[in-house]
Amino acid sequence: MAHPRPFSVAVIGAGPGGTSLIERLVANAAELLPRHPLHLHVVDPHPPGAGRVWRREQSPLLWANSLASDITLFTDEAATCEGPIAPGPSLWEWGRDRAAEIREGRTQPALAPYADELSRLTPVSFPSRPLLSAYLAWVFRATAASAPPNVRIIVHRDRAVDLTDGPFGRQQLELAGGTGIVADAVVLAQGHLDHEPDPSERELVGYARENGLTYLPRGYAADQDLGVLAPGEPVIVRGLGLAFVDLMVRVSSGRGGRFGRGAEGVPTYHPSGNEPVLYVGSRRGVPYRAKTGYELTGDRHVPRFLAVETFDDRPGPRALEWHRDIRPALDREMLWAYYQRLFTAHRDRTTADWADVAEPLAEALADGDHAPLVNATVPAPDDRLDLGLLDRPLAGRRFADATELQEALLTHMAADLARRSDPRFSADLAVIHALLAAYGVIARLLAAGRISDSAQLHELPKFHNYFSYIASGPPGPRLAEMAALAEAGVIRFLGPDTAVAARDGAFVAHSPAVPGVVRARALVEARLPEPALARTLDPLLRRLYARGAVSEELLAGAPTGKVRTEAGTHRLVDSDGIVHNARFATGHGVAGGVAVGGFARPRFDAPTFRVNDSLARDVLRGLAASAPTPVAAPTERLTA
Repeated sequence: MAHPRPFSVAVIGAGPGGTSLIERLVANAAELLPRHPLHLHVVDPHPPGAGRVWRREQSPLLWANSLASDITLFTDEAATCEGPIAPGPSLWEWGRDRAAEIREGRTQPALAPYADELSRLTPVSFPSRPLLSAYLAWVFRATAASAPPNVRIIVHRDRAVDLTDGPFGRQQLELAGGTGIVADAVVLAQGHLDHEPDPSERELVGYARENGLTYLPRGYAADQDLGVLAPGEPVIVRGLGLAFVDLMVRVSSGRGGRFGRGAEGVPTYHPSGNEPVLYVGSRRGVPYRAKTGYELTGDRHVPRFLAVETFDDRPGPRALEWHRDIRPALDREMLWAYYQRLFTAHRDRTTADWADVAEPLAEALADGDHAPLVNATVPAPDDRLDLGLLDRPLAGRRFADATELQEALLTHMAADLARRSDPRFSADLAVIHALLAAYGVIARLLAAGRISDSAQLHELPKFHNYFSYIASGPPGPRLAEMAALAEAGVIRFLGPDTAVAARDGAFVAHSPAVPGVVRARALVEARLPEPALARTLDPLLRRLYARGAVSEELLAGAPTGKVRTEAGTHRLVDSDGIVHNARFATGHGVAGGVAVGGFARPRFDAPTFRVNDSLARDVLRGLAASAPTPVAAPTERLTA
């Protein structure tokens, strides 16, 4: 009896993004390929689920940057996917169940190292990266176990190094270990990739080499060799975001220092003597805002000012401009969410009822002059939201010396921690929820091709930074540790608009807000690398780019560094503009992918689910539309 040849799909990359895509392929296979055999090849040198960035071998001192209850790879009732919803536990729910198994003596040996952390896990815990890695590995295994009988998942712990067209349109994938995979479709989902230094970084690398200095270009702090930073050595650091937090942890508690508790439970730091001295600056000059230490009660935020329908009067592709259309609506959305929460949840701090204020406020926001209404109904200045001050708290300030700047930063961090840990200021968290909703709307507008090329090229990167600064900063305890390190003299702040130069045989840093310069023999870029296809170190993309089989996205005539794909289908586009019907790409570094990192939150209709669901369905529909080849038996040679 003749059997149909199995369809074969290769997914390159088995981190969270690739795992989410596999989950969507499995979930949609029952509808789109109900009986035909389907082989899903998963290619990654790192264990599936976590991939490289979240691999289990990292230090438990490093944490995830999301609450345990805010991490999931499963769709839920809020997801607006075309494919089926397949609910599953968040990291918190999974950890709660594993903790119960440990108490009952039913734990798996692999989870024994996490028994203590699991016993202390709560919805508002920030899990260690090894525990997050264990959850992601479980998600992958659970996804494989849920596959229908006609779907088989084959894991290749190897690196993809080349991809060529084979007979009958099939794709021939070459792995570093010598194995070849023949597939009907290939999806690139490598996630965050390393790159060669950019031209300015190459100059600094050369300067450091010529002058016997230390320079670490942009990369992932968990992977960098920080042993080159000597104890007591002054080190200039550019960047006060999450990459700096990892750096800070590795050179403090990672080198034997310890945190204690001082008066009123405020963290203190006891140095080991092995720490360098970190002189850190950035454009804002302040750390990212701390994550909130509580959950928001009530209904999910529904966009009022920044919704897809807001722009129905501006039809046509690429019609929306950032400063004219999107940013004003975004500001109104954030202000509306803040004051709605303040007036409804903290009525004692207002002089009017929300029912009486709502419509006048909406009109005032639309007119761009809400201050008189707010000043009349919100007595305390600290309860009024100043978006400009929220974004640039040091703007316009000048400091007499570095000591005054240090004191100002400690005051700023203490105030931020106080607000972000106190539910009395839950209106701040409402702003974050509004930003999350706005990000989803902007993702939809991008997918529909409605935002101008200029806005995508110049303004969206700034928005992603703004989003991360306000809504995706460090856990509160990490910011408290940063303050303790500053008190101990391990961290010293440089100020806003920090400029770094290489001269006179050293690195120098200066902020216009404070007199003087800092000299050091070491410079670290604590900033995550941006997509850079032309400089990628990924061997598969390097070969494809060299042959013109992949090309770089262009916006307003300028390259973005992202892999170019066809809008709406995620199919690869080569250097001649030809779309490849069997090759796809998604994720960070890919045009049309989800641009902001971070995990999907439960019940937030995460854009990553919509993107991966749409891609999975496109791939499966393409397979279903092709006529199966009847043969006596499957001829594809599979490798485990």
